[in-house]
Amino acid sequence: MPAAAEERQLAPQIEASARQPHSDYIYGIDLVRFACALCVAAFHLTWKAPETAWFLPFGWVGVQVFFVISGLVIANSAQGATPPQFLTGRFMRIYPTAWCTAVVSYPLFLCQFPNMVDPLQRLYFSLILFPGPFIATAYWTLPIELAFYFVVYSVIVFNGFRHVRWLAVFLILWGAPCVVGLALNARGLAHWNWVDFPYLWENMSLLRYGPYFGLGILVWLYKQKRAGIIAFAAAALALALACMEIYAKTTEVLPNFAQSTSASAQPWTHLPLAANLVFLAAFAAILLSVRFNRLFPVNAQLRKAVRTLGLMTYPFYLLHELVGAFVIAQTTKLGMTHLTSVFTALAAIGLVSLAIALYFEPALRRALKLTGRILSATAKKPALKTT
Repeated sequence: MPAAAEERQLAPQIEASARQPHSDYIYGIDLVRFACALCVAAFHLTWKAPETAWFLPFGWVGVQVFFVISGLVIANSAQGATPPQFLTGRFMRIYPTAWCTAVVSYPLFLCQFPNMVDPLQRLYFSLILFPGPFIATAYWTLPIELAFYFVVYSVIVFNGFRHVRWLAVFLILWGAPCVVGLALNARGLAHWNWVDFPYLWENMSLLRYGPYFGLGILVWLYKQKRAGIIAFAAAALALALACMEIYAKTTEVLPNFAQSTSASAQPWTHLPLAANLVFLAAFAAILLSVRFNRLFPVNAQLRKAVRTLGLMTYPFYLLHELVGAFVIAQTTKLGMTHLTSVFTALAAIGLVSLAIALYFEPALRRALKLTGRILSATAKKPALKTT
């Protein structure tokens, strides 16, 4: 790694993985995760421009894949963790990066939206990661992640993680009525307004996205060789619900898409099918990564590169809209085509994400840990005697 400190931090893990072909770390998941971030970014940077709307009209499916991966990763990190360990680990994973990206994004937000009402309020909600007006729409998924973390934390508190299979089943069944309602609404067979959630507090109920997290937990059980008939049946139901939710999502995306392009420029009237096929392909890649993780090349440099991509994914996702829009605006002024500007923007987002992942986020994380140790030591000091 370019940063000596990060080299020292990751080197023992990389070397251990190189010595142990059967390492518990799933490298393929990092590749899937970064590919999904690229797809989401490419979609958001192309779909509104008629000349590039054809490029990746189903790239938004990467968000749904993120939720599945989160279920897998959180189940893996929660195993054997105490409640304080789980909370600390999740906090250090999600907040420092969000704060670093907010520092980069906020000036760009002010430049691109100079007349936006209450910009400081948007910054506030982007820092605390609770539903509200954010500086970038990508932040809408983070409150959903926090809600899932709270559910897993509650299970750990009550010593119920050994029954994590039933947590997965519960999340799938919990979301089933809502997702079925969304699909029926999309087909015009029902008009259940209560299932049509805005991107606010309602989504933290996990009614719409709970089945994705449940599916990820079931993949973890498969990895642990603990998946039985109930788990496979629940996974089949979760996949069906995921396809329904994605189908419903296409009815939300397409009207806006149709307004930004001419009717003759839309050869993908089969977009719901394409979106579902992309999701299923990504899910298959997750399963293959889990099943054949031991076959991943035992090469320290390759594994280090893949892990770096994994570290870049989260900041890349949060930065892509504002950094991407800024770069596209500047490069198009120089005469670049929109598609060339998009590729330039993706490269720029990658560089900023790399800097955050290797330098700024680790530095902030270390500062937070040091502050925590100082506060803990101060709290443990005996009170001075005054008599």
